[in-house]
Amino acid sequence: MSSLPVLLRRGHGRALLVAAVALALTLTVLPVRTAGAAQAGWADFTFTGSSRNWSGTMQQPAAGFPEATVVSNSVGGASVGVQTGASTYLASGTAVGTKYGSSQGRPYLNLRPNNQNGAPPSVTTYTFERPTPGSGWTFVLGDIDADEVTISATDADGRPVSPSALGFRSVFNYCVSGVCTPNNDVPTWDPDTGLLRGNEAAADTNGAAAWFEPTVALSSLTFTFAQRAGFPVYQTWFSALSYDLSGTVSAPPGQQSGITVDLYDPAGNHVGQTTTDADGDYAFPGRATYDGYQVSVRRPSGLTSDDPLTRTVDLSQGDQTADFTLREVVPVAAGGTIRTPDGDPVPGVEVTLRDAGGAEVATTTTDANGEYLFDQVPVGDGWTVTATAPEGTSVTDPVTFDVPADSEEPVTDLDFVVTPVPTGSVSGLVTAQGSGALSGVTVTVTGPGGATWVATTGVDGSWRVADLPPGDYTATVTAPDGTTVVGPDSRDFVIPADGGAVTDQDFVLAVEEPATHAASGTVTGQGRPLGDVTVAVTAPDGTTTRVVTDNDGAWSVADLSPGQGYVVEIVVPDGWDVDGDARRVFDVDDADVTGLDFTLVTAATGSATPSANPSSSATPTATPTASATAASSSASRAAGAPPAIADTGGPSPMPLLGSALLLAAGVAVVLCWAAARRSVHRHRG
Repeated sequence: MSSLPVLLRRGHGRALLVAAVALALTLTVLPVRTAGAAQAGWADFTFTGSSRNWSGTMQQPAAGFPEATVVSNSVGGASVGVQTGASTYLASGTAVGTKYGSSQGRPYLNLRPNNQNGAPPSVTTYTFERPTPGSGWTFVLGDIDADEVTISATDADGRPVSPSALGFRSVFNYCVSGVCTPNNDVPTWDPDTGLLRGNEAAADTNGAAAWFEPTVALSSLTFTFAQRAGFPVYQTWFSALSYDLSGTVSAPPGQQSGITVDLYDPAGNHVGQTTTDADGDYAFPGRATYDGYQVSVRRPSGLTSDDPLTRTVDLSQGDQTADFTLREVVPVAAGGTIRTPDGDPVPGVEVTLRDAGGAEVATTTTDANGEYLFDQVPVGDGWTVTATAPEGTSVTDPVTFDVPADSEEPVTDLDFVVTPVPTGSVSGLVTAQGSGALSGVTVTVTGPGGATWVATTGVDGSWRVADLPPGDYTATVTAPDGTTVVGPDSRDFVIPADGGAVTDQDFVLAVEEPATHAASGTVTGQGRPLGDVTVAVTAPDGTTTRVVTDNDGAWSVADLSPGQGYVVEIVVPDGWDVDGDARRVFDVDDADVTGLDFTLVTAATGSATPSANPSSSATPTATPTASATAASSSASRAAGAPPAIADTGGPSPMPLLGSALLLAAGVAVVLCWAAARRSVHRHRG
């Protein structure tokens, strides 16, 4: 789409301007809020510089949403920079406007490629001062028609974000009467590459747009904009939802007003502070949609609570409330403060009160100021308070105190100091004897007090456990099935008092070769072994091995790995049928498989007699007369006799009989020939 000045130059300006003004007067959208509903607003921009060297800011209206710095190498021009949104905007009826409201009268940013009408593309990056919320905000790219833009981002840790996490919602066309001429042109989105591309013809149209709602926290967002035809310009809008956090701090009459309430974002940044009104009510309105806010009440002197004075609140889905209750301290009270060596308060530390006999009487936790209080400690001597060190820290020794008789003065200054404890790490390799690394092997680390940590080797065979407090440890490898440990399966090591890395805690495993077995059977026919018959054995993985029977009709296939669903199948020779199934299924467990036998019977077709050795060539013999052959075959079938089977036990008489028949036939031929010659001579005479 061309910018508004270009439209004016094309002669469409007057009608467009009149329609825009009319629409602005009649369709001004004011945010309407119902209980629990989100507020939304469109971001503000600053943008200064010159062609190919721009910088600025983008700030969402939601309180606490991080400001972004903007840098761009877009080429300059009359339509480049912050636009008012008076004549080009996202109406409330568009896909994004339905959720975030109309952007009319709110600014957006116009940018071009790095060159007016060709390569290279321009790169525009938004870098947030801290990670954004993981939901509840949108960015919109408009006028993507004769151009294309590749979208990329980094997450809260600075790692590249998958295009799917950019939260593509839909493409749409924002043109309505008074904004631009309505049309159906929309861009296309490639979720694999992050490319938003204009229409295939690269034609200059109006209103082709797409909107996105990221599903992860972002630290940066980059648009790489390229020209495909003409003099393209593209538009960028940002908007965010916001919700209210409110609540009531209940306190004794006359003490509810003026109580300080603090708000921290999920990273621990102090992002808000307020005080309660006369009814104890407080509010943090219009906050960015973070999950994990901490709201904390500062306990006034003389008041305490039976519940924690810090609450975690999720504002990613809607308005939330967090109520607190304070009550008066009943003398005598005893308490103190827990701080770091630098004097910073440590909230959330558990403190236990014990009597002189060591019995536990009560527990509490420090508030946002690192303070704790036991408000009803009876008169007596030998009371002890003990602080439980947070993970990864140490704390000073328990403090003993007395409560004098008739005293109404609180016992104070029962303080502790929490110090981070140096930690260490341990690492090593697990390898196969004689070969390379082994992945997926479990190594268990056991430390002081029986605490355990479990690590699994990576593809390079390495394993590592970090954040180990000082002390004595044992690392033990668990040999997977099919392996055994070569040497010791455990190694002892020590994390020094000042921490540090312990390395070379290596293990070696021997990989056992799996046992294999054989499968065998026989092939018989007419009560005799049949040689040279093909048998095929197919393994569960589809591998097929073919063998032939020997002269004893036996076959065998070796080196079969244990498995379920092997198949053996006989290739039936011509003239034979199988008595039973020609295909059998068997399993190989922990022993050879035998008895896979097949029995053949002669086929019922009356064809030539099958050979006991089907693939061997028969020795040529004299051909018997047709009548003799037919008579013999007929007699055989009439008697119901099966086809003859070659005798593999000794010499056959058939060759002698054939020779005699040939000799007789020869003599007869000679005698006939002689008689014919004599007859001829007689006729001639």
